[in-house]
Amino acid sequence: MIRLAKMMVRGMLTRPAIAIFLAIMLFPMVSAEEENQEKYVLSKVIVPDDGATAPLIEWFCHHDNSICTKFQSDNSWAQDQDEGMVWLSWHPSRGIDDPMANLDSSMRAENLQAEVPAIRVDLQPLSGIEDGADFNPKNAGLALNGTTPSAGGVVAAELPLEVTLIDINGDEIVDEIQVESDLKPLYNLSKDVVLNIALVEWHPEIWNEGVRPPHVVREWTATQAFSKREQNTTHVVTGFGSEHLSAANINIDVDDANHWGIVAFLEGHISAEGDAAGGAPPPGLPSQVLAMTDMHLPTMWEGTSSSQALPRLGFLAFSLICVVIIILTERQREHALPRITGKLFREEDGENGEYNLVAKIEVRCGKYDARIEKVAIDDPWKMRRRTDIDQVRSGSEHTFDIQIRGNPEDQVEIIVIRFSLEVETFGNWVMDLNLSIPSLTI
Repeated sequence: MIRLAKMMVRGMLTRPAIAIFLAIMLFPMVSAEEENQEKYVLSKVIVPDDGATAPLIEWFCHHDNSICTKFQSDNSWAQDQDEGMVWLSWHPSRGIDDPMANLDSSMRAENLQAEVPAIRVDLQPLSGIEDGADFNPKNAGLALNGTTPSAGGVVAAELPLEVTLIDINGDEIVDEIQVESDLKPLYNLSKDVVLNIALVEWHPEIWNEGVRPPHVVREWTATQAFSKREQNTTHVVTGFGSEHLSAANINIDVDDANHWGIVAFLEGHISAEGDAAGGAPPPGLPSQVLAMTDMHLPTMWEGTSSSQALPRLGFLAFSLICVVIIILTERQREHALPRITGKLFREEDGENGEYNLVAKIEVRCGKYDARIEKVAIDDPWKMRRRTDIDQVRSGSEHTFDIQIRGNPEDQVEIIVIRFSLEVETFGNWVMDLNLSIPSLTI
């Protein structure tokens, strides 16, 4: 049974198509080259202080602990849906083989004297919940649902945020996160007050070891480099450099940046009435959350001004126009070029045992005149003769035979016949016609 294989078209692109193709290819290369010279701001967002704090729930647990898994299941709704709480999931190190281990988590657990598993609400142990071996996830869930305390007392400082996502190599992956704040205490603060900045992965990723829990703190930094004096504003600049993000295996695509967030919170003590700023904390009083601001990282479109977005919008529009032009050009070319089809038949064998085949070819000319300049066949087969048709007029149809011979040992499944043409307006083209050989067995 004879099969007609696909015809492959090879040839020169039209000049407009070449120009468009080069423009699309070179534009991002040039942009990347320019962006390599200096840091490139992917997006920026300003989050004003809202004058309030939500309960800060810090959850310390190991990802492979069954008690933690049970607690995670019991409280997943509250973690993801209750906007009246801010959850931070810390995973202290259990050794170098723990893929979620990091020194920050262990330091935070030690700082709050939390024996894993444990919960701290506004820095304090949750009432009625024991840490360590006596931890009861059921009671913890009941306590969170019914007795979660309000935020820790008075808001003692204004903590607005300005977060900037920076790219240093033009790939639209976040390489640096700069966090700024005009921090202004509303009271005199003691010297132990610390500003904590946590980089949080709000939504879980799927890793080889299983599902990552939500609200995981992936990086953490802290500073005391600000004024503790009432009404004194300090412009704090901190954040996470490329070395921090790389070491923590953090890969943030700016288009999905809202899966991540920043939680900034001030912890410590307000100075006793009449005491100066920066003094020793009042004895016997537990630390409090004095201010807190949380936010999602801005995507390219959310955190880009109109003037900054115009180049990207312009490039997208340019790319779309180029794609449309290429499609229209290809459709025009498809209607302009001749269509060549054929079938292969077996004839009587020759005197020397050769196989004799005949290819019946049909040429349907397109909208433009064409001239068949050469017909060739791939080895090991050879052409005996063909009907010469040099010029084919637009809209016409022509048929002719090509005589082919080959030796018995040269059995192949496909014969490739190559037509070299010159098409009016479209220049030189080469078209390959692949034909299946009929059975050669006697």
